[in-house]
Amino acid sequence: MIPNTLDNTTISLLKDLEKDFDISFEPKNIDFCGVFQKNKKATIYYNPKNVDSASIAHELLHIWLTRFNYSIGNHIYLALYSDKKLNKVFNKFLCDYITNCCNHFKMYPKFINLGYQPADFLKNSLDEKASLKDIKRLKLKFLGSYNSKAINFYIGSLFAILADHVENDYTQHHSYLKQFDFQLYTIVSDFWNKWEKFDIENIDVINNSDLDLINSFIDNMKEWIKTKRIV
Repeated sequence: MIPNTLDNTTISLLKDLEKDFDISFEPKNIDFCGVFQKNKKATIYYNPKNVDSASIAHELLHIWLTRFNYSIGNHIYLALYSDKKLNKVFNKFLCDYITNCCNHFKMYPKFINLGYQPADFLKNSLDEKASLKDIKRLKLKFLGSYNSKAINFYIGSLFAILADHVENDYTQHHSYLKQFDFQLYTIVSDFWNKWEKFDIENIDVINNSDLDLINSFIDNMKEWIKTKRIV
């Protein structure tokens, strides 16, 4: 059942997407909206007590992105699944989170163009996306070995900071992350800089390839971890 609170902008977006996708709505006792999609079929879950147009538009934009058929986190996960070192770092949760960060960056301009406000893009939208206190406590290396969970947290935190759609002050966050491992910081931030420029609407295997972009990131991670002991 389509929520009856949708405004005309969101209804227009829904009608456009329904040309390519089978979209259904399912009420659920949750405090957020979410979408589950498999191929061309998508279900948006929402709480009838607190749903609004902006939150539904957000989920519809996740569906909109699948029109462009690029792969980020899932490609990383599958490519590193058999890697004895990096599969300890890039678990499914982190890979899905990277995808979400990348998607949000590409969705946000369209969300604003639809007439919605930055504060409506995410739950706690204006808050810092990574804790400076937690970053300060980070220990990547102990007794000559690198901790896979710490590397996982480092990468996730940096993606969260880079993907933030509002201008929070992350000066200290960046400073600490650079101090902990400048090479790792560079690998992630370089990928992000390329992702910002990447044209998702004109993907081309030769001149504008999502796979080339991701594979370059994977190769850099393999080079970074090659001589390190991971626990």
